[in-house]
Amino acid sequence: MHWRIGLVALAWLPFADGAGAARADFDYYLLALSVAPAFCEDEPQRKRGYAQCKALTEHGFKTMPLTLHGLWPNRFDRRHPAWCGGEARGAFCSLPALQLSADARARLARAMPAMADCLERYQWAKHGSCAGLDAGAYFAAAAALTERVNRALGEAIAGHAGREVGLDVLRQALARADPALRDAVIFDCRTPRTPDPAKRRPMLREVRVVFERDPATGAPGRPLDFTRAGAKHYNSGCPRGRAYVDSPLD
Repeated sequence: MHWRIGLVALAWLPFADGAGAARADFDYYLLALSVAPAFCEDEPQRKRGYAQCKALTEHGFKTMPLTLHGLWPNRFDRRHPAWCGGEARGAFCSLPALQLSADARARLARAMPAMADCLERYQWAKHGSCAGLDAGAYFAAAAALTERVNRALGEAIAGHAGREVGLDVLRQALARADPALRDAVIFDCRTPRTPDPAKRRPMLREVRVVFERDPATGAPGRPLDFTRAGAKHYNSGCPRGRAYVDSPLD
């Protein structure tokens, strides 16, 4: 479910002004957080063409090691809802801007540097429209959860930039800082499609966190054990339980 700027299918949806959509039936939320250096390394055109990659710095990475990819309403049967307001066509920045307050937009921009590439418009169209929340509430929840996971895990990830870290070390950091998150987190490693042979190694690419759907509000609730979402293990593709953390300086 990784995004790319380009075409998505069919006609625009009626909720671009940030009004609440009719909520689809779903069971939990999946918070997808990117490790930006690994994302940007994956294809040469990302470093050249994506504003978020061109703006990536060591300071920015240390400040927010995990950046918001998306907050997805999901189902236990894996038939996840999407495009609940109707499908969309066009590059991300051709989609209508969302009506967010200045404070909400600034907070979201810190959590989601890919706002520079209009990712929030696409995420709202495909996923946020299914949550039953208005755009302000949906992205406020997504930003707050991104901040929470970074408080618990960001230092351990940023501190290993340019080298490997054991997933057990990252889970210990979670257990110390925010124990409720430990068994809600899945670590995903992938080998980037970079032309640099030295970089063709499994890297920590994404951290995924599972949250209950609050039955009263429809918003994200407490962390949920990843096994409830159908994952068999917290390790997704990291050889020998270790993950290389790419550095923005390389």
